[in-house]
Amino acid sequence: MHRAHFNVASHFGIRTPKHKLIYYYGLPLEAKGAQPEPTPPEWELFDLGKDPAEMNNVYADPAYTETRRKLSEQLFELQKQYEDTDPLSKL
Repeated sequence: MHRAHFNVASHFGIRTPKHKLIYYYGLPLEAKGAQPEPTPPEWELFDLGKDPAEMNNVYADPAYTETRRKLSEQLFELQKQYEDTDPLSKL
């Protein structure tokens, strides 16, 4: 529901007890109620232990490179497992 609720772009993500990784792909994908204008893709990564309120996006922080890599791999594996197609392929 791209931007239909609280103006949040369409996204998918993964959460572990320690981290949350979100990919905002920003496409309406013809969903009923979605806003038709796409938004630029964006990533967010939160360290839930240090930042439980999710106020500090650490995606670009070099200290989280390995965490980002591992979570991205897990996210892509889940997409394969659930046969979820890449939304960017719909452009």
